[in-house]
Amino acid sequence: MSIAEKAAQLRSLVRLISDSAEAVIAEWETEGDTPHDVSLVPRLPSKELFEARRVFIGACGMGMDLVHDPFVRMTEVAASFYNSQALRIAAETRIADALKDANPQKGVSVQEISRQVGIAPEGLSKILRTLSSLHIFAEVEENFYCNTNTSRHLVNNEPLRCWLMVHCMETFTAAGKLPQVLYNTVGKPSTGLRSAFQTAYDYTGSVWEWIEESIVQPDGTVGPRPELDIWLTGMWKFGLEHVQAPAVCLDFPWEAVGSKTVVDVGAGVGGMSFELATRYPKLQFVVQDRPVILEKAKEFWTSSLPDAGVKNRVRFHPQNFFEEQSVKGADIYILRHIMHDWADDECVTILKSLREAMGPESLILVADNVMQTTAGSPHLKPAPAPLPANYGFAHTFANMHDLLMFSMFNGGERTVGGFESLAVRAGLKVTRVWECRGFTSLTEMKRDDHVA
Repeated sequence: MSIAEKAAQLRSLVRLISDSAEAVIAEWETEGDTPHDVSLVPRLPSKELFEARRVFIGACGMGMDLVHDPFVRMTEVAASFYNSQALRIAAETRIADALKDANPQKGVSVQEISRQVGIAPEGLSKILRTLSSLHIFAEVEENFYCNTNTSRHLVNNEPLRCWLMVHCMETFTAAGKLPQVLYNTVGKPSTGLRSAFQTAYDYTGSVWEWIEESIVQPDGTVGPRPELDIWLTGMWKFGLEHVQAPAVCLDFPWEAVGSKTVVDVGAGVGGMSFELATRYPKLQFVVQDRPVILEKAKEFWTSSLPDAGVKNRVRFHPQNFFEEQSVKGADIYILRHIMHDWADDECVTILKSLREAMGPESLILVADNVMQTTAGSPHLKPAPAPLPANYGFAHTFANMHDLLMFSMFNGGERTVGGFESLAVRAGLKVTRVWECRGFTSLTEMKRDDHVA
């Protein structure tokens, strides 16, 4: 790239940053000072704010790459594991809670923080300085710290704390084996291959089986792994039910569905159905999972939305999604965060079981991250030039999560083309992608009656 081309690209990026920044400010002003409890969940952004954010973040990331020293930039990426581990330590030891009453002008000394969290000041200061450079905490003067607008979301927020730890713990042990797994996959079918997680832990079962195992506790008794509560709290109470559910409940025309039946396949406690039930009182639901999970689901629904059971709006059916679907001809079958847990062959088996149960007008909605590539897809909105079609840096978490799911499950997030390939093998066709304001979008599938 010539100097003139680089200069033109940088000026274009600066214009994008300026324009998107003004759009963000306008949305802030429209939003005003509406009270919002930051200890609970993020507020779903307006469509305008969602778009302005990803343009701004993508342009900043591309600009950083353009002006940075290439060798330093790649070195920073190579060493970024330590940023994650610094955040893990902060989450595990509840540093944000220790700073909740700190004066933002004076801060709290590292010695006092050390006393509360149980880490020696010398090491703790390295963690805090690393995270302060990322604007997660602030060092107001040397060795005195306070929360920022980012870290204050962690104060007394156990679901968010666990959500962060889920992404910092076993995943990195598994990721260390990712090269070994990748180098041994050429020419081999994906089904049956050991995942990076299984390789790292020398374990033959799934992640879920490992998490649910009973182990010897420090006091000699046998009990659940400590990771189990972290996963349940982080994934169910924060990640799946709050971070990812609201957008898919608002960015699809559920109101028009009316009183039709939604079958939530592999639903867990039925978090997405619960969100839909609270917003759309005409919808009917069938929550499906393993019997042990359904017991928890019944408790959750009974305590949280008792009228649903009274009015027969929700039924609970034990179901193995690899076997024949017991509910025939339902209007909508939802697969929320199911497909990314499995390799292609298993996904086809899941879809085939639904295909056989579908009526002529039935829909399958796959609620998963829909990966946009830098080259783009006709099904997805592209970023404005000169950004790559997937908004570049703003797409970072999607790519990281794709590698996470591959490391843990031999699964992964999929492009529209990836979903189309699975659909064809199962006798289905992708009819639309509903892009949503968040990590999760909805890929709509129907029966392809031209397939025998």
